[in-house]
Amino acid sequence: MTGIKSVITLVSCENQKILHQRKYQIYPIITAVIIICAAAVSMIPKNIIGFTMSNYPYTVLSMLNYVFAPLAIFMLVSDIFSNEMSGNEIKVLLTRPVHRVSVLLAKVISVAVYIGIILIGCCVISSVLSLISTGFKWFNIVTVLLTYIIGYLPLLTFTMMSAMIACIVKSGTACFTFCILAYMVFMLVGLIFSKISPALFTYYLGIGGMMSGGHVPFANLFVGIAVLIGYALIFLSVSGIKFMSKDF
Repeated sequence: MTGIKSVITLVSCENQKILHQRKYQIYPIITAVIIICAAAVSMIPKNIIGFTMSNYPYTVLSMLNYVFAPLAIFMLVSDIFSNEMSGNEIKVLLTRPVHRVSVLLAKVISVAVYIGIILIGCCVISSVLSLISTGFKWFNIVTVLLTYIIGYLPLLTFTMMSAMIACIVKSGTACFTFCILAYMVFMLVGLIFSKISPALFTYYLGIGGMMSGGHVPFANLFVGIAVLIGYALIFLSVSGIKFMSKDF
């Protein structure tokens, strides 16, 4: 098989494995229920939730980028990388006439596709709830779409970071734990050493929000995109080196 065809075939196989697991069927549903419940609470007079329904799609994107999506990525990578590496599944896969790089890319793309599906679903749900609550007066579909497209970039970087960790550690539990620890370390370093925080990719988890204001700070936006892409390439490169040299 050619490189592209083998990656496409492997991505299809990985997606089937992901979607046949009950927890990955339930996770998007739970996320959607939380989003709907939060919207319902926000509509109650004198509620304790401090956001408005006119900005609800942007609020949901922040919830996804900071909490729900990273957790999903960490779980997925732990399963399709580390658990398969510690077992015999990866050995069987590598007996096929496919390159290791194709296997790595297919797993990374599969995680990105799953997260993308969650993002699209939550964008639709939050937009519909916003329209029901406030009507079309304050809703701009183009801005919402651009916000979610740009907001997807940090999740791709998260995916690369998690893949790198999975290629270094041996078990799924260790992978999930170290992914969370790495996330916490990046966040804490950014909070403690605020001057260097713009050099950390976690500083741009809310980069999609730059598109939601009346004035778009293009300079900051391009810097953020460059930082995210830079980290993603570094993480992917380390992942490739470790995966290629790993003895299964």
